[in-house]
Amino acid sequence: TTDGNRTSVAVIGAGPAGLTAAYELVRRQVPVTVLEGDAMVGGISRTAEREGWRFDIGGHRFFTKVPEVEALWHEILPDEDFLLRPRMSRIFYDGKLYDYPLKAGNALGNLGPVEAVRCVASYLWARIRPPKNQDTLEGWIVARFGKRLYEHFFKTYNEKLWGVPVDQLPADFAAQRIKNLSLTGAVINALTPKRNQKEITSLIEEFQYPKYGPGMMWETAARKVQERGGTVVMEEKVRTVHWEPGRGVTGLTTEVTGGYGSGAGAPDASRTDIGAEKHYEADHVISSMPFSSLVHALDPKPPAE
Repeated sequence: TTDGNRTSVAVIGAGPAGLTAAYELVRRQVPVTVLEGDAMVGGISRTAEREGWRFDIGGHRFFTKVPEVEALWHEILPDEDFLLRPRMSRIFYDGKLYDYPLKAGNALGNLGPVEAVRCVASYLWARIRPPKNQDTLEGWIVARFGKRLYEHFFKTYNEKLWGVPVDQLPADFAAQRIKNLSLTGAVINALTPKRNQKEITSLIEEFQYPKYGPGMMWETAARKVQERGGTVVMEEKVRTVHWEPGRGVTGLTTEVTGGYGSGAGAPDASRTDIGAEKHYEADHVISSMPFSSLVHALDPKPPAE
């Protein structure tokens, strides 16, 4: 059992990664404490509730080709809590909506005949003279879609999403998100669509969705962690990760926040301990906080290299 503020495993963050780790540990009777700075679980997969309405902070489709992941989802949530829904995605560009995956008639109609010909010519040129460096996201996309379509749709979107110039992002960003897809593949799919396409991640037509939003999955996971003996501590943000060279992490210091972030509202003014520090000793720590934040939180500071 967890002894006061001592636990076998401390998990930083009650988002999908942290709660999944905690869930797997309590299944194995390992004492675990999850530490979350916000007043809500789920991280960016949360579903906020206000005045009886639920709002998804981010749209998170439940689709996987990994049987173990599928089994875990349905172990946490019963089948009747999942809805199977058709997927509709569109790109808003230059005042027009483009179906995604590509539908030939829609795309050509929106681009107009002149620009459509230019995009096809740009794609053919990329097939004849592909970029020399395809290790970057820019090179990877241009090689498969041509420079003109890349500049229309992919460049600005990815730079807004990641905050990094596309020519500095590694190609595996694309390989994970639009793997197996090229302009040829998209056109073939548009002309001969297959029901419930699963071979190309970006072209799936159906997905599962918890009936009360993605946050329902993680709210249920947090409850089940607690029911099985784990502890989920809310409104405490990990500020310091204590460690000793040769021994590893020895404990964590948190700061009481009172909650913050999208969907959680302002900090709870009724709490009198906001800003107070708490300490937790742990034999092991699993971190789902941003890696850069973890490095800055280490005490003593890690070697520069």
